[in-house]
Amino acid sequence: MKNSAIFILVSVAVIFGGLYFRENRRAHKAESAVANLQTNVTELEDRLGQQESRAASLQTRLRTTRERAVAKAEEVSQLKQTITNRGDADAKDKNPMAAMMKGVGEMFKNPEMKEFVKSQQKTVLSGMLDKTYAPFFAQLGLTTEQSAALKDLVLNKSLVDASAGMEMMSGEMDATNRTAIFEKAKVEKDGIDAQIKQMLGDDNFRQYEDYQKSIPDRMSIGMFKDQQASGAGALTPDQAAQLVQAMSDERQKFKFTTDFSDQSKLTSDLAGNFTKEKMDQFLQEQEQLNQQYMSRAQSVLSPDQLGSYGKFLTNQLGIQKFGLDMASKMFGAKAANN
Repeated sequence: MKNSAIFILVSVAVIFGGLYFRENRRAHKAESAVANLQTNVTELEDRLGQQESRAASLQTRLRTTRERAVAKAEEVSQLKQTITNRGDADAKDKNPMAAMMKGVGEMFKNPEMKEFVKSQQKTVLSGMLDKTYAPFFAQLGLTTEQSAALKDLVLNKSLVDASAGMEMMSGEMDATNRTAIFEKAKVEKDGIDAQIKQMLGDDNFRQYEDYQKSIPDRMSIGMFKDQQASGAGALTPDQAAQLVQAMSDERQKFKFTTDFSDQSKLTSDLAGNFTKEKMDQFLQEQEQLNQQYMSRAQSVLSPDQLGSYGKFLTNQLGIQKFGLDMASKMFGAKAANN
């Protein structure tokens, strides 16, 4: 009887112990679930905070963008009004080229813009000189250092003209001021030529002067060669050399009434240089010279290449006309009276 009671007590204890462990296990699971839920809530709160922060940032950016848009709209409105005013003035003058030159002049009044343009000119001219003068440097047998020094001098000489052009366009100038700039540029270029002569010596300097006379032709054929670089119409080095020689020969023999391609032959009277009569006559004479170029090119180029060369010369003549029109507005009689 006593043993039965002990067995019952032990059984009850085992049962209650099992129930305790089961409930304890459930309690732990519940606590873990609560802890996970709390973690999730915290993460959601963090995310919500981030979203609220992003929303605030976006609202700030949107507000800033709207403010900028309003400011830009005002600038556009002012610009439109300025363009309208200029358009009205242009319509009265009936001279859109003069209006364009006036706009360029306003642009060059900005020192930062002038420095930017100078930097671009130097980069472009440097590349052109590398390509154009490389045969001459090789012909003279110059060292790398001598070639670099000579290139710097030639580049500086080219930049003198570029700088003078910007100075003439950077504001209202009368004939006296323009002539002074022209003369100053001539003195600077003569000084650079003296340095080149001292570097090269008399004989090599004469070769340099002769080579310079062929530069316009070399640049022209260089552009045509680049234009024909791909396909069956590409020029061979021998063809390019023959064309340069032919153009140089014909140019040297041709007598322009007023040769705008040779600045050394222009007078300091800029208004007297750029008259309509002189410019029209030059373009007519240039067209005659182009015909002589075509005649010489027949023995050098294929029929297809010759056709392309004729179109190229026509395009170049159009570019020359545009350049002369611009120069006329800058330096012509009307500009000289300003």
